[in-house]
Formats: sequence, structure tokens, C-alpha cells
Amino acid sequence: MSIVSSTYSRLERLENNLVAFRNMRIILGNLTGLFSVIAILMAVMTLICFLLGEPQNAPGFAEGFVASGALAVLLKSLFPHSGELELRHAMVVAAVAYLVVPAVSTIPYVTIQHMPLLDAFFEAISGWTGSGYSMILHPENSSHTIQLWRSLTQWIGGIGVILLMVTILIRPGTSTYIMYQSEARKDRIKPSIRSTIKTIWFLYLSLTITGVCMLILAGMPLWDSINHSMVSISTGGFSIYSDSIAHYHSFPIEVALMIIMILGALPFTFIYKSIVVPKSLLNLDTQVKSFITLITAGVALLTLELFLIGGDAWTAFRMAVFQFISAISGTGLQTSTMDAGWSSTALLILSLAMIVGGCAGSTAGGIKVARAIFLTDEVRVWLKRTLLPRNAIVIVRLGNKRVGEDVLNKELAEATLISFLWIVTILISVMILPHFLDPKFDLGHIIFTVASAQGNVGLWVGFPDPSTHWAAKAILMINMWIGRLEIIPVTLLLRYLFKGFRV
Repeated sequence: MSIVSSTYSRLERLENNLVAFRNMRIILGNLTGLFSVIAILMAVMTLICFLLGEPQNAPGFAEGFVASGALAVLLKSLFPHSGELELRHAMVVAAVAYLVVPAVSTIPYVTIQHMPLLDAFFEAISGWTGSGYSMILHPENSSHTIQLWRSLTQWIGGIGVILLMVTILIRPGTSTYIMYQSEARKDRIKPSIRSTIKTIWFLYLSLTITGVCMLILAGMPLWDSINHSMVSISTGGFSIYSDSIAHYHSFPIEVALMIIMILGALPFTFIYKSIVVPKSLLNLDTQVKSFITLITAGVALLTLELFLIGGDAWTAFRMAVFQFISAISGTGLQTSTMDAGWSSTALLILSLAMIVGGCAGSTAGGIKVARAIFLTDEVRVWLKRTLLPRNAIVIVRLGNKRVGEDVLNKELAEATLISFLWIVTILISVMILPHFLDPKFDLGHIIFTVASAQGNVGLWVGFPDPSTHWAAKAILMINMWIGRLEIIPVTLLLRYLFKGFRV
């Protein structure tokens, strides 16, 4: 009996090892395409170094090309046939992607900008997640190629590095749609996923070019316009100046950027419908209406707070409207140094905006307006059920559409889970960070910074910077990583590392 039991245990362990190897092969095999795409980007940047008249920077990107290309070849030789991809694999690939892509992207920062390795990785992960926190104190002193590389990582990261991969290496079957879903995307603009991806890229590029033209007309130089349009439409926030948009002291430039930031935080489906059927603008969907309402209410509250703590009404409004739109869109561009002169109440208003974030289906971070709507709708439905007779039929509507309770419950479960994990993660970070920070940063500044990191915003109130403790930098990098992936892929990756995919 013991021999049979022992044999059975060995067979079970062998089967578990085979299953684990198969899952690992699928995950690592799909990373091959990712490294291939990064190798292409590094090759393009190597060429751009010569076009911008900075050939001395070419070796830095060439090294990145060699490193990512070598990893792609290695993984392809080890896993020539990755196997059938499932959503759980795709989510793990997405979680790993936003670690390994920044890791390779540190090479130009180390070799060209001469940054310490940890700061270079911080800069890279902030760029790819569209967060906007920077370890480069004076980006205006950096070379044009480094400025463009920072903007490019945010421009691609805003729409998604996985989306870029499936665009270049698009495959037949369902695997493309599964990878598309892994970056928290659901909407289809067109019936075909291929057509959807192409349309998204076309819209994204068109909006970026439009942004460049708007900024030039507003008085911004061409080079500045290219970089700021890229980081605004991607709701990224890297500026090429240490004082961000305050450098220009120009209200027309601020207006142009606010328009671009709002466009970046709107769903691609909404933008597409508005272009194809302009009449649809007369009947905005619920999420867009709620987003506009939040901006209106938030700007009003922030303007009142800034006016009360000192200053004239116009200055208060101008500062409030730009900073609030930058916060809720997840962009992080600034016209004010908020490390001094801003009250805890003003910082709290912006913190809440960064936690909510922009619309689902956009480049913005945060919990998303759509999930906030589901949570508030559930409260309304609960109150109706409580106040009405037991046998009353409660009609659930989302905007003008009638929604079945099963659909509402499914969406509510996701919204509740993600919102809960979001808040828990923020609270944990807020409790740990004070141990590694200068005592001059109070609880309000810490909550603001954690919300800014996890919301992938980058609004700055004095830290982080190169002098920040390495542990604090690590915590904020985790927040940025978690926020970009909306937590679930990260949770799945951690579970896979400890337990595999066993139920």
C-alpha cells in the first residue's frame, strides 16, 4: 500500500511539474515578442540620435538594442512554440512586461544620462506606466535624445506596450484579443480586433499631431510641442523643463494642454463615435457626463479653497483648473509648485481626483469613472430596495439604458474588488513610507504622493527626487506598477509565483 501511495505521489508531483513548465513556457514564449518590439524601438532611437545631431548617444541605445534583441533570440530558441495562450497567462505577461521593459530601458539612462541604476529604473518605470515622477532634476539640461526617449516611453506606455506588441506581431485566432484584454481593455471600436487596434493607433497618432499643432498655435516652440503633446495625450506628465508648464507663463498654452489632457482621458470609443457621428455629442454617454461633472465640481471646490487660503479669484481659478484637470486625467503636468502654499484640503481634493482618474477605455489611470458610477448606482439601488415594498420590482438603469441585475452585479463585483485593493494598497504604502522620509513631509503630502504614484499621475509636492531613500523609491515604483495594471494582473502574478495556477 505504501509503494502504491509513494508511486502515486511521485506521479502527481511529475504531473504538477509538467503543468508548471507548460505555463512557464507559454508566459516566457510570449515575452519573446515583447523584447523584439523593444529591440525595434531601440534601433529606431539609435538612428534618431544621428538625425538629431547627437551621434555620441547612439551607443547607449545600440546597447539596449543588443540586450533586448539577445533576450528575444534566447527566449525564441528556448521556447519556439509557446503553446495556447489563456487570459491568465496574458495577465501575467502584462504584469511582467511592465517590469522587464523598464529594466531594459534603463540602459540609455545609465550610459547617456549617467544615472544610478535604481534612479534609472525609477525613471523608466515611471515613463512606461505613464506616471510622470522623475529622477532627472533638470531635464532641460538633458540631450534631445533623452528628452525624446522619456516622451516616447510615456507615449507608448499610455496606449500600452502590449498593444504595441500585438500591433506589430499580430497573430490569428483569439490570442490577439486575449493580449488586448490583459491591459485592462474591453471595448471594441470595430467588430474585428485587428480593425479596433488599427483604429486606436490612428486616433492616437491623429490626436498627438493635432496636439502639436494646437501647442504651436498657442506659442510653444516646435520641439517643446512635440514632447508635450506626446506626454499630454498619453496622460504621462514628463516635461522637458524642471518647472513643468510654469516655465511658459502662458495661459493659451495652458488651455491647449488642458484640452489635450481631457482628450487623453476620454474613451477611444467615444472619440471615434464623435468623429464618425458628430450628432452623438448631443447625447453624451454616462461616463463622459460624469467625468465632465467631476471636473466642474472639482475645479469649483479647488478654486474656492485656493481663494480662501489667499490670492485673487482669477489666479485661484487658473491654478485650480489646470492642476485639477491634470490630476483627474492622470497627466501630472503642473503650473504650480505644490510643495509650499497649498493647504491639506487642496491636496486632498487633488488626491481624490487622482484616485478616481479618467474614463475607462482611455490612457488615464485611477480606478476609473465607470467603476465609480457602478459603485454609486449600487448605493442608489440598495436604497430603493430598502425603501420600497418587498415585492416591488426595481428597474436598474445605467444612464438611459436599462441594465439587468446580473450585468450590474458582475460589474459591481469587479469595481468593488479593484476599488478595495486600490485603497488597501494606498493605505499600506502610506503607513510604510513615513519611516523612510524626512519628517517635514506630513501625512497630507504622503497620501498625495502615494495617490499620485498609484494613479499614474506624477504631480509633485517635494518628493520623490534623487535624494529620497531607496526604500521609498521602491514603494512608489510598486505603486506605479500596480496602478498601471489595475492591480489584478499583479495579484495574479504573485499568486502564480507562490502557487502556480492551481485553484
